[in-house]
Amino acid sequence: MRTFFKLICFGLLAAMLHQPVLAQRAGGGGGGGHRMQEGGINYAPRPDVYAVVSTDPSNRTVRIRAADGRSGDVYVGEDVYDLSKLKPGDRIRVDFLVPDGQNNRLSAATIWPAQ
Repeated sequence: MRTFFKLICFGLLAAMLHQPVLAQRAGGGGGGGHRMQEGGINYAPRPDVYAVVSTDPSNRTVRIRAADGRSGDVYVGEDVYDLSKLKPGDRIRVDFLVPDGQNNRLSAATIWPAQ
């Protein structure tokens, strides 16, 4: 009987740990637009470390450059990060929202300083 309870506890623990991952893949998780595209392919860039090129506080965008030289503008919501803290040359880690049919611009889900 003890083994049975251990298995149930282990199963519940595993289910709880995987719940945020499964919620994001299903389009939930409160990510404000975090959704999987049709067919299960995530079209958002992978989280990575980028260099800040410039910021535009009036449009809430930051221009970033990847290690391979690619650059682009990323929309940063007010609740995501305070753009006044960023300056050119800063290194930040960005996790992106998946673009959807209503909003195709590249948007940051989270931003934090890179070490």
